Amino acid sequence: MADKKRQLEELRKKLSEIDRALLERLEERARASRDIRALLEGEAPALDRSEAEGLDALATASGGVLPEESLRAIFSEIFAVGRALEQPVRVAYLGPEGGFCHAVAQAQFGVGTSFLECATVVEALDEVERGRAVYAVFPFESSVEGLVQPSINALEQTDLVLVAERAMPATYSLMSRTENIADIDKIFATAAAHAACERFLERELAKVSVIDVRSPVVAAEMCADDHGGAALVPEPAGRAQGLGVVRANIGDTADMRFRYGVAGARPASRSGNDTTCLLFSVDDAPGALYDVLRHFAERGINLKKLQSRPVSGQGWDYVFFAEVTGHVTDRAVVTALEAIKRSTKYLRVLGSFATAE
Repeated sequence: MADKKRQLEELRKKLSEIDRALLERLEERARASRDIRALLEGEAPALDRSEAEGLDALATASGGVLPEESLRAIFSEIFAVGRALEQPVRVAYLGPEGGFCHAVAQAQFGVGTSFLECATVVEALDEVERGRAVYAVFPFESSVEGLVQPSINALEQTDLVLVAERAMPATYSLMSRTENIADIDKIFATAAAHAACERFLERELAKVSVIDVRSPVVAAEMCADDHGGAALVPEPAGRAQGLGVVRANIGDTADMRFRYGVAGARPASRSGNDTTCLLFSVDDAPGALYDVLRHFAERGINLKKLQSRPVSGQGWDYVFFAEVTGHVTDRAVVTALEAIKRSTKYLRVLGSFATAE
């Protein structure tokens, strides 16, 4: 027993020494990021580095002791903090504060970034167009309902382009100080969270009152010092206030995911593993759609997604949203786009970005 206790103490001492060594290397990395900031002073911020490529390289180099999912989560946060140090930016996002879009923006740009909550995607994009923010973050596809058409429509009406994408689970957790469901006598939640978890609440907490609040951050703050309070929030918002999970992933739709787009004024550079999004329309004639799509197939460009939507106020005219492999500056994509210009009534490239894993 004494030997076991001594071994545990030695191992804990070793962990502390490793932690201090990690701290030194992280501070060294932060200093390098600040040096980059000095070199880039006066230049417009740009998302030039492919995070996916860097994470893939680290996963390949790993000895396998650390689970790959954990490795990617750790280094994603390190990369985000580095970006915030290298080129501080202001980022507009679709609110509310503490919601899923806010969490995505923090994961992409680092928690130290200056964030601007917006009520609509149109407002977030407008902040970038007016120069009050450098990037806008917004949802553009759901794993349940597909493309978020209002987001696509809003982006189409601007000169901005997609420069990055990020996928994240959109799951709610019931959280509280005590982590005991029997202690709960009230629940703080946004209207969206309440609606998304209605079946769970009716089944397990039908007699508990639900208090409507404006944001997940407010919900977490309200129950942080309330023994009987609980918050229905994305887990990061609750963790930030010291709350623990009572029940995880309690939404009516299990394991819902969203893709989020990052839009900016400057195109993203080529990463070597890119996706290009575009909108186009064709004449109502036999073979018109085929005459567009064949140009991608002939050049070995994979069509990853194709979806149509009606054009508002244009009768039964339709616009197609397409995602293809490759960057808009790749030779194959360039020649394909030049060719389809002759076969389309309308063509708008929404942007190219590094493909998320």
